[in-house]
Amino acid sequence: MLAHSRSGNGEPLILVHGITHRRQGWDTVTPYLEPEHEVIAVDLPGHGESQDVAADFDGSISYLVDAVEELARDLGLERWHVAGNSLGGLIALELAARGGVSSATALSPGGFWSPVGRLWARTVLGGASALLKRMSPEQLDRALASSAGRAALTGLIVAHPGRQDPAVLAADLQGLARPRDGFATMLAALDRWTVPRRSDVPTMVAWGNRDYLLPRAQIRRLRTVLPDAHVVVLPGCGHIPMADDPALVAEVILGNARLARR
Repeated sequence: MLAHSRSGNGEPLILVHGITHRRQGWDTVTPYLEPEHEVIAVDLPGHGESQDVAADFDGSISYLVDAVEELARDLGLERWHVAGNSLGGLIALELAARGGVSSATALSPGGFWSPVGRLWARTVLGGASALLKRMSPEQLDRALASSAGRAALTGLIVAHPGRQDPAVLAADLQGLARPRDGFATMLAALDRWTVPRRSDVPTMVAWGNRDYLLPRAQIRRLRTVLPDAHVVVLPGCGHIPMADDPALVAEVILGNARLARR
């Protein structure tokens, strides 16, 4: 079973993080969601406290989607909402395409890139990992202690690095600094991350206007592939909007879930 945390009351809502991230990335958003939902934040296979990916993992999204669905079954969930960021956003959209969820909210989802955009994402993630691998934990802590250091190391993924807690950033960056099995495989397989089919599930896509890893220009392709999805831009947010404006992120997720109840 995937490592996960549960809190709150109401209709179940599963939260899915991005590549190399962890379920604690949702901690700032969860308090806003708990009054209306039982919130279940998960660590994907090969991330956080979950087990490694299978030896034959080929980097495909379907393996990760299957793992989230299996967790839902193990927890006895019949209908549930899902929200995800980046890789987790693509997973949320695929779960909607499979038809097993009540609503899906995707924050800066992967998979809608052009060939150049895909190369950019692979280069940034791979380069950041190579840089962080060369830093000791003490060096990383010293770098993150200053606003300039936080900007240099996280400015492509959060819009306001100077506002972030250095200790939280250090923990979040461990997935890149010491990547688990499956990271290199996923980077190599980015060109095989297929975008999902259309679905009848209420679907919301939100993109930070200061997302420099997966720029919001990708919305154009998303609108072509998923014309029925509601799309909003999150002002003042980067690629991981939960870190920049947790209240706004929660508002988007809650609004989409309420649509499903009408």
